Amino acid sequence: MARLDRPGPHGSAADITTLGAAVRRFLSHPRPPVLLAEVGAIAAVRAARGSFGRRDARAAALCLLAQPFVEWSVHRGLLHARPGSRLGAVGYRLAGFGHEQHHRDPTNLDTMFLTPGEVTGGAAVALAVAAFGPTSAATVALCVGLGVLAYDWTHFLLHTGVRPANRYYRRIWRAHRLHHYRNERYWLGVTSPLGDIVLRTSPRRDDVPVSPTARGLGASRHPA
Repeated sequence: MARLDRPGPHGSAADITTLGAAVRRFLSHPRPPVLLAEVGAIAAVRAARGSFGRRDARAAALCLLAQPFVEWSVHRGLLHARPGSRLGAVGYRLAGFGHEQHHRDPTNLDTMFLTPGEVTGGAAVALAVAAFGPTSAATVALCVGLGVLAYDWTHFLLHTGVRPANRYYRRIWRAHRLHHYRNERYWLGVTSPLGDIVLRTSPRRDDVPVSPTARGLGASRHPA
């Protein structure tokens, strides 16, 4: 696994100011290509299972609808897990500690991406489902992989110096900065604001206090 994840330093996302540079840095970093290869393998297995039908279309639509809420739940319950309970301690060991390091230095590319260890286990399960489950389940496995890839890319892009070019991107860009530099208990969506809207974690900026952690990260240097 260490061979797939070369040690840093890998630089800062803040130094990337164009979309082309972001694509190149994403592909040259040792972590994202692992995820890309795994999603490609799942896609190849699904393609070998046959053509897509109505059940696949319904499955894909449900996955698209679920994405914001899965993202919200994982971010709130796993990435921000704290070792105050037995369950919290498990979540903290699995992902919470690494995400805490990301919050300490949000643009650091050493702690930006999902690690190969975090995605390999899930990819193995997804490949098994794609190969041996019903074709609609294989479609779900592919959609999950694409959703994780969309999360990793979008999360990276939000931390670069690439400025928003449209209203949708500006909305998620601003919300993610508020999550980091205002209060980490809110604005938990990354690819979509829908989970925050429905679950009421997208307040106006001044309606929630600056958390001690966010203040320590230097909110004044990173206005939303």
